Amino acid sequence: MKQTLITLTFCLAFSSLWVGCSKPKNAALPAGNSNTADNGSSQPAANSTAQANGPAELKLKWEMGKTYTMEMSLNQNSEIDIPDRPQPMEQVMKLSEGYHFLPVKDLDNGGHQVELDFDSEALELSENGRDMINFDSTKNATIAPNDPAAPVAAVMRAMLGVPLDYTFGADGLVEKIDGTDALQSRINAAAGPQQRAQMQQMFSKDTLKQYASFGESLPDHPVNIGDTWTVNRDLTTPAGVMTINMTYTFKDWQQVNGHNCAHMVATGDIATKAASIAMAGVKVDIQSGTISGDDWFDPALGMMVALNSDQDLTMKITARGRTMMEKTKQNIQMSLADMTP
Repeated sequence: MKQTLITLTFCLAFSSLWVGCSKPKNAALPAGNSNTADNGSSQPAANSTAQANGPAELKLKWEMGKTYTMEMSLNQNSEIDIPDRPQPMEQVMKLSEGYHFLPVKDLDNGGHQVELDFDSEALELSENGRDMINFDSTKNATIAPNDPAAPVAAVMRAMLGVPLDYTFGADGLVEKIDGTDALQSRINAAAGPQQRAQMQQMFSKDTLKQYASFGESLPDHPVNIGDTWTVNRDLTTPAGVMTINMTYTFKDWQQVNGHNCAHMVATGDIATKAASIAMAGVKVDIQSGTISGDDWFDPALGMMVALNSDQDLTMKITARGRTMMEKTKQNIQMSLADMTP
């Protein structure tokens, strides 16, 4: 169980790296240029011709009175070489989250105050084909206190319904988050002594910031099809400080669930800049890490409509003088599932 918690903590920290894009729920995956609406009409989508003929400003916007409902999923396959074990441990994890953003205030400086609430959490975890954890907050199934899923389920339930207030600057970047103390208090009350330190780091301000960091992948100037730009940033995670180097290319215009989107292709790498041993005495060093994916952004709406990121990581994990090697492939998808009214 301890190994499960360590891996879970690390992977959840990475689940919020918004570096790629995916199809929205119940929507067909875009294929090639498309300037027709998704409602079956042959009429051109609004602004598609104008956008195709000129530069596009890809800037994050928040509209008062609307609720932006998001869905995120992570599918991960890991192979872990553990000392004194003849065969690697194979681990499969599936994580899904539902949450929504509610703009609450337009700021005088051009920024916005936006509330985030987690609506649902689900996790499936297996090791060598054996089910270890199966939890879904949308179901009312009773979990026994000695069930391996019990501590994880308690923490995930504690996340629901705790509002977090994000302050965005005029540039679309997150400047601060309020409400994390209340969330940490609920997590501390739900987690056992062994899990508390790990969970506190997993839901730190640095990690929670990534849920709303759409603006970090967008260019700070209008772009045309074929233009590229780079994003280099450090990310603080429970495993330490990671350096992410990404290159984005504006590939074409595509229709996604009725949205006329700028389709961006992303490639890059991730590496350890400063490893941390604060995560229950565990040191994680990324030996190699590559990222590739696609983003779909609706300039008229001013919102990321979908993300799809593939990540391939090889990690050296040291704990109590023992070293494990972990090879992980994971796919992260996010979609704008609904927007009301």
